[in-house]
Amino acid sequence: MFPIEMNKMGKILKTIVIIGIVFAIPCILLVPFLLSNNYSVLYSMIIVYPNGGLMVAIAFQFLKMFDSLEKNNPFTKENVKILQKTGRLSFGMSLLWLMDLFIMIALIHNTYINYILVLLFLFILFFGVGIALWTLSLLLQQATEYKEENDLTI
Repeated sequence: MFPIEMNKMGKILKTIVIIGIVFAIPCILLVPFLLSNNYSVLYSMIIVYPNGGLMVAIAFQFLKMFDSLEKNNPFTKENVKILQKTGRLSFGMSLLWLMDLFIMIALIHNTYINYILVLLFLFILFFGVGIALWTLSLLLQQATEYKEENDLTI
């Protein structure tokens, strides 16, 4: 059905996520030393680090989901819960980016339009990802119910 079998795809995706996490850890540790000690940067770091934590949490949720792909069993209630949780985490990230945008505009009076546009883009992006993940969780829930019903009739 697929050019790559599901269990191989799960292993490939799991490897990619693990490599991403391994490269993310040094980036998180080096960011304070690479940025200047500007107050606006410090305020942003209050938002960036929790967002990084949420992103790592999303990556670990996907690692759990990839295990079911390796086992050729993607239609489970556990995967529905994982998608719902990652959707909530994504909504949390969008809220943090919105808070950073508010801090930059209202409290710090940052006039760098590029920075403001990037924050607005990140808010919209993660809000959209949250909606997409929540929708996918509902679709997977329906598919799981159909699969369970089909398994009972056989």
